[in-house]
Amino acid sequence: MLLRNRQKPKIIVSNHSIKARLSPKVFVLPNRDIIPVYKPQNIEPKPPRSFLWVGRWFRFGVALFLFLSMLLGTSGCSSNPTSVSWLKATEIVPLDLVKTVITENSQLNPQEVSSSVNAFIVKGKAGQLIVFNLNHQGVCGKAKCLYVGYLISKKTTPVPVLTTYLNPNLPPQTPLFKIVSDPSLSSDLPCLQIQQSIGKSMRQSKWCFNNHQYQIVQTSVIESTAKQK
Repeated sequence: MLLRNRQKPKIIVSNHSIKARLSPKVFVLPNRDIIPVYKPQNIEPKPPRSFLWVGRWFRFGVALFLFLSMLLGTSGCSSNPTSVSWLKATEIVPLDLVKTVITENSQLNPQEVSSSVNAFIVKGKAGQLIVFNLNHQGVCGKAKCLYVGYLISKKTTPVPVLTTYLNPNLPPQTPLFKIVSDPSLSSDLPCLQIQQSIGKSMRQSKWCFNNHQYQIVQTSVIESTAKQK
């Protein structure tokens, strides 16, 4: 009889109970402050692994590009000039070419001057550059003498690509010409560094081949510590 008269419990759902579910739970600790505990409602999804993989390789590519740029830039700026070796012109090229150079650039007698002409050779993709020093007062002015360069290749006959007057009297251990390899240029021949005395200073001029002739591309002046002869 007691079981029959006992009423079944009623479940009451109200807006207040729904709001209570959404509101943060509060735990009351004895003799302590009330500490609210929040449950995160919206959690951003993690990016896919493929995206992380692409980003990782992108950063690696940027780092590699910067490293190679610094390496190439350093190697381009640190190209050390090398000294040239002057020889008798007839030991480098045929005698007929030496006579042609003398005839085209002076009024000297080739038969008399050929044996005293000096030269050095520079090799490149375009062929061989031969720089001649006629080594005669007949092609010298008050302080400077004539120097000419000819390009020799298998495709064409020797052609003049360099003509300049220079003072050969320089301080000791100071070469007149140096060969400069410049990887930043697309020239088929190496550049030349020419040094000249200007009072107590030294002027360095960089000459490069533009596929037609040599021209000055850079000039700098440095202090000379050696005494002139």
